[in-house]
Amino acid sequence: MENRNELFRAIPIFASDLTDKELSDFSVRYNAGQGLVQYLYGFAEKDEADNVMRTYIVRDNKTNELVGYFSLKAGMISVNETKNGDRDKFDTMPGVELANFAANDTYIRKYKALKGCGRIIFDLLIVPTIEEVARKIGIKLIYIFALPIDSLIERYKDYDSRDCHQNRKMNFIRD
Repeated sequence: MENRNELFRAIPIFASDLTDKELSDFSVRYNAGQGLVQYLYGFAEKDEADNVMRTYIVRDNKTNELVGYFSLKAGMISVNETKNGDRDKFDTMPGVELANFAANDTYIRKYKALKGCGRIIFDLLIVPTIEEVARKIGIKLIYIFALPIDSLIERYKDYDSRDCHQNRKMNFIRD
């Protein structure tokens, strides 16, 4: 399943022809995000093969360069947690975890006009991918465990407050 928009396309990692050079050139802006680089290089293909999560490589439609990647997996979160004597009581909500999401800083430095491409990827590639799945199975929310970087957390809050989410039945949760 390939999703595309005017600028970018998202391709499952096994169909992406990702090269060793692209992997070695991939970088993220914050040192705290080095795990995202390591995941792409060392674990994404194994998790894909084991059906743990689906990783999509985002490429530039014009240059075919590596713009970034994201990984999605099914999950659920607990809500309405209460204690009832010795027992914990809670409800669960089905969702999709945006497990990994990184823009390639090497690409962004090269094409400064495309700074902010993460939002394009989120709006026009990630959300439509999740919506396609949501037409087939129950999904109530999208959630992410963000790096503890204030500007990054604020960005995700901004993604959640966009007008286009007002008509969706899914919520966007960050922890």
